[in-house]
Amino acid sequence: MKLKRNICQNRWLTRTPAGVLAAILLFAPSVLLQSCFTGIESTPKITYKDVRRQNAGESPEQEFAGHFQAVPFSGWRPGRQFLVADARATYTYSAPAGKSVGISLGDTLVYRGVREVPSITGGEVAELIFTSVVSPSDSLLYRPGGNAATLEKRDNLKLPFLVDLELVRSAGEILVGKELVTRTGRWISPDGSQRRGRKFLKVRVTEVRAGSEDYPFLICFSSTEDEGETGALAMSTTVNEGEPALRGFENLFMLTDPRYNYPQITDANWELIRQGKIAEGMTTQEVSLALGAPRDVDRRHDQSLMYERWSYPGGVYVIFENGLLVRYNQ
Repeated sequence: MKLKRNICQNRWLTRTPAGVLAAILLFAPSVLLQSCFTGIESTPKITYKDVRRQNAGESPEQEFAGHFQAVPFSGWRPGRQFLVADARATYTYSAPAGKSVGISLGDTLVYRGVREVPSITGGEVAELIFTSVVSPSDSLLYRPGGNAATLEKRDNLKLPFLVDLELVRSAGEILVGKELVTRTGRWISPDGSQRRGRKFLKVRVTEVRAGSEDYPFLICFSSTEDEGETGALAMSTTVNEGEPALRGFENLFMLTDPRYNYPQITDANWELIRQGKIAEGMTTQEVSLALGAPRDVDRRHDQSLMYERWSYPGGVYVIFENGLLVRYNQ
């Protein structure tokens, strides 16, 4: 009987269509897993770097933003220059004992190397050595924390109140003369004050200046649509200790004009969107393009009406009925 049963099983396998057999083999492991595991399964932690590595659908802007990634400390070489962007640097970078070296806003510091010195706890700490362009014979010292081996593993060593001029020069070589489209209307004036500009505006980069510690790039541009309209945007490096940049390139600019993606939007509404303004009768898509994603969404409906209230920071809210804007407080 056992031999007969085996023969029958073999005949069933040979007569089963290949597609059916493959499907059975494919789903069998999942069936077994479902029968073996009950309850909640744990999920391994996914980091930002894992997402970037596995996300093959990165936008062209995200890929282009890789040009502005911070250089790890292991890539620093003597002679690298940094701009003093804040007067408080004079309290952070000290001269050796018995000497007095002053630095001022706008000075340039030159990295000379790193050495290890005894710490107050008995171990050794790394000490970075700089000189000033205006006083090249005098040293300035800074201890970022940790020893030299620890620094070599840092993806982005941020120096307080300084801007890496090598990054700024590199960004200028890539961006100056390039035509882009603004993604935000929060611009900066030549005097450094914030002002309202237009999003989705075609521009040409005219200059890349040194900015601040948090936003080392100041991207200056002029409109290619309206002569005489100029502005600037403060941009951060692409990666800050493994986290996505809040004002990285992909958050400030686009490589192509998005207008062609929305042929259903009228020219009048598109111009309102570019100015960050809204009007009654706009769709949820148009309001989202003008104001961005809401902080909170409250949805309700009955048999004849779909009601949505979107809330934004600063007390701004918009109300939709059946997908169209009916009231707002901007």
